Amino acid sequence: MKNFQIKAFFIATIIIPLMAGCGGPPQNNPLLMEAERAYSQAESDSLIVMKAPVALKEAEEALEQSQQIWKEKGEKDLVEHYAYIAHQKTKIARETAQLNAAQDEVERAESERKEVLIEARKAEAIAAEQRAEKALTELQEEREEAEKARQKATELADRLSEMEARQSDRGMVLTLSDVLFDFDSATLNSGANKVVNEVSAFLKEFNDRTVQIEGFTDSIGSAAYNKDLSQRRADALKRALIETGIASNRITTIGYGEEFPVATNMNEAGRQQNRRVEIVISNENGVVSQRTE
Repeated sequence: MKNFQIKAFFIATIIIPLMAGCGGPPQNNPLLMEAERAYSQAESDSLIVMKAPVALKEAEEALEQSQQIWKEKGEKDLVEHYAYIAHQKTKIARETAQLNAAQDEVERAESERKEVLIEARKAEAIAAEQRAEKALTELQEEREEAEKARQKATELADRLSEMEARQSDRGMVLTLSDVLFDFDSATLNSGANKVVNEVSAFLKEFNDRTVQIEGFTDSIGSAAYNKDLSQRRADALKRALIETGIASNRITTIGYGEEFPVATNMNEAGRQQNRRVEIVISNENGVVSQRTE
């Protein structure tokens, strides 16, 4: 059994998303600058320095972490993660200082007024901290989703490389020689099982992709017969994929017959190249555009 013909290379549409996380940060980071401004104001506020030193120290540590990653040209997400923490810790320090100052004040007032003010300030501080924690959780979830997307892109590139598909404007194209079928037959032979299983496994792993199976023949025989034969071969491969559990609405077929040759039909070597089946794998939008050349 001959191995199916392969042409494979990557283009920027696959590689760019993988490289996006490797670039350095821009010249300015608004979130970090805002965190620095907020901390600078808090640090110069004597009330915060006196009444909330622990919270202010936590803000300082988070800010230094963000600045260090920025200086080392680390990941933008990490810079903004710690900058956001620093900003929120600064807010907490300010509110904590106000709470502590209020507590000192109400302790000098009557007992009932003191209790009311303390409870109100505590509620405000707790609410602020809860909002900050919620926002930090949401930010972490967003970062995890972005990481999952990057990993998925890497897995996709690896699988397509293993299948030795080539990139085209219509999507990734897997070219199979005529060894999947006996001469003048549309019945898959035993050698097709490996191809069917590989394509099926790919579609199960990347369920946002669809495929279009396209059949081609050489120019021997009538054009009408060749077109019918190529269509039946494409349909046979579709049925085989459906039998492995792939939904039929994810697979389209078309028989081009002797149209779109890739080699001359004047000799057997060229005709053998023209007798082929191409599986076009869609991009993530799930759409395969029609062939024009």
